Amino acid sequence: MEPIQDDNDQISFQYANDCDLEIHCSPFGLSGLYIKVKGTNIMGVGSTMGLITGSTKGLIHYNDSQDLMDQKYKLYLVVEDDGMLRIDFTKISPLAQGSEDISAGPAGDSMPSLIFRGKCPDGRPSHIQPFIGIFSFERED
Repeated sequence: MEPIQDDNDQISFQYANDCDLEIHCSPFGLSGLYIKVKGTNIMGVGSTMGLITGSTKGLIHYNDSQDLMDQKYKLYLVVEDDGMLRIDFTKISPLAQGSEDISAGPAGDSMPSLIFRGKCPDGRPSHIQPFIGIFSFERED
């Protein structure tokens, strides 16, 4: 599999699955984010602070299938110069007494466990700054 690269680091993944992604803007500044991994019973739901709305298809890159099951992530979303939407998924680590560590910054103080990459939906302004979100993967029954 080809490495995914950003300005500072190069990340290699062993696996990639097709998936469908939907983002729905709300009038309250939060957008719902939904991902369905094709050929599996894995789906995810989250929210973002972005201005993108619409549906797309893409690949979710990962190294361990356990990363797609019952995991919580912080998101860093960016529309790249080539019109592709990239979403970095960085695990939220539990701390003592039920709190969660979400301290790693968007620049990637820790490397993402998963990366989605697909054509950015057309429902967006012409220039979008990177934005953040939260996300959870679960298995459908």
